[in-house]
Amino acid sequence: MRATTVMLLAIGLLILTHWANNEPTVNTKMTVELVFALIVIAALDQGRTEPIATGFAWLFLAGVALSSKSILTALSKAGGTTTTKKAA
Repeated sequence: MRATTVMLLAIGLLILTHWANNEPTVNTKMTVELVFALIVIAALDQGRTEPIATGFAWLFLAGVALSSKSILTALSKAGGTTTTKKAA
């Protein structure tokens, strides 16, 4: 999978994460940062720097997916999967 594709998936997941946590999904600062990151990854996603771009894109995706406010966390809260402590 191309690094640019992985970055687009990560950006989509980040937008869904913001939406799931009732945060602003898109604002000017976030848009500029994401477009810059996508341009950098797309520029690196060719020739000898392709493995570096792929690594950065996968790291970005992992960071978004494993963050404390990720959509996976929000979905688990909505599903009602909570742990209960046993009374001693």
